[in-house]
Amino acid sequence: MTPPICLTLFSHLLPVRVFDFYPQPMEAETPLSLQPLTTEIQRLHQQALDLLDADPAHGLKLLQQAFQLAENHLQQDDEHLQAELAACTITRGRLNLKNAAYTAALTDFQTAMQQFERLGKNREKALARSYYGIAYAHMGEFADALEHLFQALKEVQELGDQLLTAEITNDICYTYVLLGQPELAIPHLHQAVQTLRELNEPMRLSWALDSLAMGYLHTGQPRRAMEYETEAIQIAESIQTWQDQAVYLNNIGEIYLAMGDDSAAISAYQRALNVARQYNLTAEIAITLLNLGKLHTERGHYEAAEKDLNEALQLAQQTRRQQQVMEAYRALADLYEKNGKTAAALEMYKKYHAVFQAVYDQEADRRIKHLQVLHQLETLRRETEAFQKQALELQRKVEEQQRTQVKLEKLARTDSLTQSLNRRALFDTGQAAFQEARKTGQPLTIIMFDLDNFKEINDQYGHLVGDQVLTILVERIRHRLRSSDTLARYGGEEFTIIMPGITLEQGLRMAERVRGAVAESPIRIGGNRLNVTISLGVATASPPHFPHTFKELLRRADQALYAAKNSGRNCVKAFEG
Repeated sequence: MTPPICLTLFSHLLPVRVFDFYPQPMEAETPLSLQPLTTEIQRLHQQALDLLDADPAHGLKLLQQAFQLAENHLQQDDEHLQAELAACTITRGRLNLKNAAYTAALTDFQTAMQQFERLGKNREKALARSYYGIAYAHMGEFADALEHLFQALKEVQELGDQLLTAEITNDICYTYVLLGQPELAIPHLHQAVQTLRELNEPMRLSWALDSLAMGYLHTGQPRRAMEYETEAIQIAESIQTWQDQAVYLNNIGEIYLAMGDDSAAISAYQRALNVARQYNLTAEIAITLLNLGKLHTERGHYEAAEKDLNEALQLAQQTRRQQQVMEAYRALADLYEKNGKTAAALEMYKKYHAVFQAVYDQEADRRIKHLQVLHQLETLRRETEAFQKQALELQRKVEEQQRTQVKLEKLARTDSLTQSLNRRALFDTGQAAFQEARKTGQPLTIIMFDLDNFKEINDQYGHLVGDQVLTILVERIRHRLRSSDTLARYGGEEFTIIMPGITLEQGLRMAERVRGAVAESPIRIGGNRLNVTISLGVATASPPHFPHTFKELLRRADQALYAAKNSGRNCVKAFEG
């Protein structure tokens, strides 16, 4: 389909795809006097369906002809004709989604729901409701999206429809990924993949594989993500679904970035852009330009970055995709900040935060959590009606205990000033990453850095300003890390970044990016403009020469940091030993 993972939270919010559900043109028995009319409407409907990917604008024109024919007919209240027109209305909504006309799509799906309800066609009504939820997800209205998707899932499960159950489950799971809760989605996506393999549904299988890949990417497992995304794009290429190809290529680019391979990522994005432009896929063009603009910024190609990001912003505003608008503002702010255009950067940050608050307000967050609980309780009710009250009370107690436990664990593992992991959590996380790297044979890189001349800042401006400097510094660096990386406070002004799957060369490049980002952007606190720098040391554990322990790897990074300090500060050094 790209939290509240603040969209950079997975700074790559991916688009909610338009899922090509049924229905096809209705095949009901029709009174003889209406057969020619219904046959012609079915023909126009089928032609519009065939144009979903290739030419949605032409498809809309064909459906307009179909509706005009029905309006001119004296017996347009015939039940069979109304069923066919309701199916046409769903298809018109799908075409509007393809054109990113979300308000029109919402109207179509709501109308289709009402029409099918009047006709007593429950499966088709559930289908229209699921599309209604997808349209809201496109617009970033996740609370409304989940409300209708959960209701649609309940309806198709009661009907015993395996195919629609798998498809709507996929919709819900991808919405969880967008909201930064991929761990909730992965088990259900595996089940959906298995069902779609058994039903021999290749296109729908590719959607579920793509969702599963994004779930694994956002839980810090890019290699597993690549496995599922590769299969998804192979299916899309074999059945020639162009929009899916553009989406999957963008996602593969994202996975390559998580693996530290910028060149492969750019190649994937360029392929996605070629497909999107060839088939005039506006939303995919915007997403790809956004991804390319961010990469150009990281590489210092500011003119190319500004061109791509401004075009992405314009397209996102035209199509009212709030996630893309928000990401474009954030990316432009980062570009202008890095390029020394502080006034322009501040203006973009203001616009970014305004959109962010509109999309992820507290009320929406409360509604989402409430809907998740309702869905879980509804599942319990279906499984055993007799124990519903008892299960509800148990659920409430368990959730209260879990919330308390999560809060306590977070407090125990979090540095209260910078909100990064504390020293205790650093060693726990690092030891687990070290053991995993030793087991899999993948490299593990550690970057240790600290703020140069921090004592002078405290002495001159006071400890309160010093604390603010550390907080701002950590926030800037966190935005440049992958979702699988871990940032922790080692002590004082010294911090550590744990980067699984990253070689020494890649780690040095990342460290240099972080160093440059800090050195090139003064920190403003009150009326003070502070030029701060950091020194960084990099060490890698990779086969066949692994250190004996994680502590030894930390010691190597610390030794490299010491060398950076002795070399004049504001530089990066690798461990040599």
